[in-house]
Amino acid sequence: MLSPMQAAPRYTRFAVAMHWIVAAIVLVQYPLGWLMQQIPKQPPGPRAEVFNLHKSIGLTILALMIARIFWRIGHPPPALPEMPRWQARAARATHLLLYVLLVVHPLAGYLGSEFSGYPVKYFGFILPGWAPRSLPLKDFLSQVHLVTSWLIAAAVALHLAGVAKHVIVDRDQVLARMLPFQRH
Repeated sequence: MLSPMQAAPRYTRFAVAMHWIVAAIVLVQYPLGWLMQQIPKQPPGPRAEVFNLHKSIGLTILALMIARIFWRIGHPPPALPEMPRWQARAARATHLLLYVLLVVHPLAGYLGSEFSGYPVKYFGFILPGWAPRSLPLKDFLSQVHLVTSWLIAAAVALHLAGVAKHVIVDRDQVLARMLPFQRH
């Protein structure tokens, strides 16, 4: 195990930037997704504007996650410091789960919107529609979107619990691997 003074191998600057950018956007998107449902349906304008903003942010997350995945394929993460095997497996599984959920979740939202019969707007630009209106598919994808929102919350909580363990209990340099503005 690394002593508190030993430097742990760091993620690349791109990986660090993408991690924090996606985290910040998700922190905005998550409450927006829940709060927007409280907006009255009448008049339709204000609700539609917030829904379209939510969809635009979600599509941005999807694009960033796809870029992250391609980056990660060519740039493996630094080796984990010495730790019990179950902890290393839990860390890898949590990261994989977050990657999968942060692709499936916005993809389900986008596809649900496509099958809703309403145009999908990306920051005001109407995207070409390609799917026929299908309320059963829209409802199914809405359920996937709802379930994955809770799974993301659980996975983030697990991720943060791991961070807290490394900072408070282990007092190691694992967090420093992902902090911005650190020397490489």
